[in-house]
Amino acid sequence: MEQRNLIPEFIADLTRTEKLEVYMKRKKLTFSDIGKAIGVSRAAAHKLLFGKSVPTYRHAQLVAAGIPEVLIPSARDIAPGPKPKAAVESIEPNYLGQAA
Repeated sequence: MEQRNLIPEFIADLTRTEKLEVYMKRKKLTFSDIGKAIGVSRAAAHKLLFGKSVPTYRHAQLVAAGIPEVLIPSARDIAPGPKPKAAVESIEPNYLGQAA
């Protein structure tokens, strides 16, 4: 049976979240520690750091808490609430005469 090496050879081969995990282990940080530093729960800190983007004010708080900027998701302010639906330009009826 072939044994795979699950640890990448170079740190550049790691994803942002994998680099974050390595950083946190080396600094002996927990999500609770980070959450306390920015005033949120452990779960909220986890969600912020493993998401695709964070609000700009949270990004600034994480940087101020000592997390390297390259390990934090991109800063984006996304409006809350439902997103507008794409406009349907033409609706063609199907073979039963109903809108598709």
